[in-house]
Amino acid sequence: MRILAWAIAGAVAVIVVAFAVANRDPVTISVAPLPYMLDIPMWALAVGALVMGFLAGALIRWLLDHKVRRMARRGRRRTRALEHELAGVRKKLDEAVRGQRATVTTAAPVSLTPKDLA
Repeated sequence: MRILAWAIAGAVAVIVVAFAVANRDPVTISVAPLPYMLDIPMWALAVGALVMGFLAGALIRWLLDHKVRRMARRGRRRTRALEHELAGVRKKLDEAVRGQRATVTTAAPVSLTPKDLA
């Protein structure tokens, strides 16, 4: 899977570099109400738009996934609480088993005679 990710990333990098080399001509950008104008290469405009779109999409996805992350946090807390409770129950069980063993081993020895075995 990692090799596939690197292959896709390499292909995208080659395409971006080819696009940048082919589109080096400057483009004038102006914002209508402001008197500022900016000359930047065409490739920078295209790559900048892609990056801004990616960041906007990532932000929207992060905001929409808030409920899922909250539920996951609650689940992790519940799991930790249940594991802690299970550890306590196991400890009590071990103590009870040890107590029974001690009771059985401290009993008086029984001597058997051949009559008892017959």
